[in-house]
Amino acid sequence: MAQHERRKQVIVALVILGIVALSLLGMAAAAHLPGLAGEFFARVLGLLTTPFILETSFFILGFVIVLTLNQWRQMREGDELVYLEQVQDAPAGLPDQARWAIYPNKPLEPGTVAEADLLEGALAIGDHGQAIAILDGMSSAERERPEVLRSRIALAEATGKSDLARDLREKLGKTSC
Repeated sequence: MAQHERRKQVIVALVILGIVALSLLGMAAAAHLPGLAGEFFARVLGLLTTPFILETSFFILGFVIVLTLNQWRQMREGDELVYLEQVQDAPAGLPDQARWAIYPNKPLEPGTVAEADLLEGALAIGDHGQAIAILDGMSSAERERPEVLRSRIALAEATGKSDLARDLREKLGKTSC
């Protein structure tokens, strides 16, 4: 992918340089026209190739080309604005790269997450200790809800407690009837 992008950049640069070179060659050829047109192009070409004016005109032309290409790229790719989110109260052992995240789109506002969702997330990443701590914080009525029972079954299977998983499956079967 990077090589394809590099090749595309080189082709665009060669096209731009070719257009500039063809314009100068066309102006030099037009300077040989008879009459007023030939005289006009001869004077413009002579003015453009005068020392200091040649360098200045190429500098201005290059600057305009760079600004035009940047504007075109910005319209194609969109704004470069990103959102940086940093962890304020990070644990002591957290590495530096885990203390921040960059988002191309504005992140959602933080909200409260249900304990059942936290339990499911802890199970998904394999943090069984945190999952047990979340279960300890739940009320007994909340622990009996079907979605929490499914998470408890997954936790029991992950920690090797097959008897508990079987009992919880039976309890889940009774609550779903």
